[in-house]
Amino acid sequence: MKHLCLLFAFLSILSCRAQEDNEDLAKEVIISGRVLNREVYPKEKEVKLVLPCMPYLETIYTSPIADDGTFSFRFSPYASTREVVLRNYAEHLYVHPGDSLHVEIDFSDLLNPRITGTSGTLNQYMALFTTGGYYRGPYLGGNNATFEEFEKELKEEYASRQERRTDFLKEHSPGAEVEKYTADLLSIDYYYSLFNYAMSQAANGKDVSQYKALLSELDPLFSEQTVYASQFSLADIVQRFLYFDHIRREKRDFEFKDIVEVGKNRAILPYLSLYPIAKTLYDNDTTYLADNRVLLDSIVKAPYLRKPLLEFYQDKASFLKSPEKVSYYMLYGNNADEATAQKEMPFMIPVYNLLEKYAGKVIYVDFWGVICPPCLAEMEPLKELRKRYSPDDVVMVSICGSGEREAYQKILERFSLEGKNIECIYSEDWATADDYHRIMRHWDMNSIPQFLLINRDGIIVDYGSGLRPSYPKTVAKIDALLK
Repeated sequence: MKHLCLLFAFLSILSCRAQEDNEDLAKEVIISGRVLNREVYPKEKEVKLVLPCMPYLETIYTSPIADDGTFSFRFSPYASTREVVLRNYAEHLYVHPGDSLHVEIDFSDLLNPRITGTSGTLNQYMALFTTGGYYRGPYLGGNNATFEEFEKELKEEYASRQERRTDFLKEHSPGAEVEKYTADLLSIDYYYSLFNYAMSQAANGKDVSQYKALLSELDPLFSEQTVYASQFSLADIVQRFLYFDHIRREKRDFEFKDIVEVGKNRAILPYLSLYPIAKTLYDNDTTYLADNRVLLDSIVKAPYLRKPLLEFYQDKASFLKSPEKVSYYMLYGNNADEATAQKEMPFMIPVYNLLEKYAGKVIYVDFWGVICPPCLAEMEPLKELRKRYSPDDVVMVSICGSGEREAYQKILERFSLEGKNIECIYSEDWATADDYHRIMRHWDMNSIPQFLLINRDGIIVDYGSGLRPSYPKTVAKIDALLK
């Protein structure tokens, strides 16, 4: 019993220390600033601060520029050191929990923001390194070279960049912290270039599986002590490399369990684990996270990774439960009603016309292009989906948004789409090219295929690339609207 009490006491101490550590990492950072010479860019009304993360998960704060030119942000870094981005003005800002920074931005001299405050000296040196001619970013050449040629090119380029860093350190003597960060930036860029090459080769069907052995070399760069913006770009490109390598070898999809297996015991694994979860959430599918939650919780523990993922999940779960608010914004923006929206957002009128034409029916819309293989792969499933429902209940609209009209007509003939109770529309017959692209940008639909599902009340209840005709969940979602 005595030993058991000691064990509980020890675990209690560890728990308290972990809680204290998280509280320390959550201490708010304050970044304030002032814009000078605003008349140079009078249309600039706001400043954006980005906390980088894996795709779909970056956090963006927006601060209006006040009449006196000031702006400010408050946020928790959840890491001992974190690189954040003051978009367009200071691309590399380094902060510690509790820091207070002041950034003076001169619109007539955008390349040289003046940074002061608790980490002011650190940031002045890092700004000098990244914008003063010592730093170039990832090397992206050599995609047509052989493995040996590319690696030789990359090592020579890396050695050249190391020489420039050495010159910087000798000339400025910035201290140990800057020495570490500049070394890490060059290493991250080196491996990004290497895996970007490997990814392009794997995508072309070449065997580059030997690069998986390099995952162990990335461990020091994903230590969780310092969080760099470029870490996420590196993890993203590694994820893409592993995906194409897996598809080439296994001829099946790269599933969550495959990611866990290939990244086992590697420091990069928490980053790799975020991507498939975030992608499914982007497609408004919350079940994937639920199905993998136990395994995910055992892997992704750092709060700077967990927090944005769980917030994204809550946002999507809330939308699927009560889509009215998001639907209203997608249709009418920040306007009070449709009449005002028609004046302020005239590019949306084709959408309003579609809603009026099919009022009282469920509407399923497919946006596609003539040279998009994933789009064309959904044509036969679209016809099968059409057969399940009466046109009196469910309207299906197929809008081709890219490609020449002649090519569009050939696709209709190839898949026998006409006369199948699917309203086939060439986008220029629906909206001007400019309006079509403005609609897609407003909906943040940057790729195809994309889909909309609208209920009988004209509310967008689901949207995105995850609403494909071939997906069983699509049938379930349409069925639910007909009950």
